[in-house]
Amino acid sequence: MTDSRSFLDNLANLHLVMSVALEHVQGDCHEFATTCPRAHMSQAQTLVSKIRNLAEDLEKEFKSLESLVAEQARLM
Repeated sequence: MTDSRSFLDNLANLHLVMSVALEHVQGDCHEFATTCPRAHMSQAQTLVSKIRNLAEDLEKEFKSLESLVAEQARLM
């Protein structure tokens, strides 16, 4: 089991990685869509689908974490 500091560090790292990824997607999306070969479009669609699934899983975990934290706060 990880300690609470490691868990917070992992959340901070996730935030950083997601922020950078969002910047790159926002900055390059239009150019990619207008210049990429058809094979790359198909690959992009597959990756977007996989990323969406991960985002949905993260959302479930975040809801669970928020519930657990709220429950612990009520007990203290």
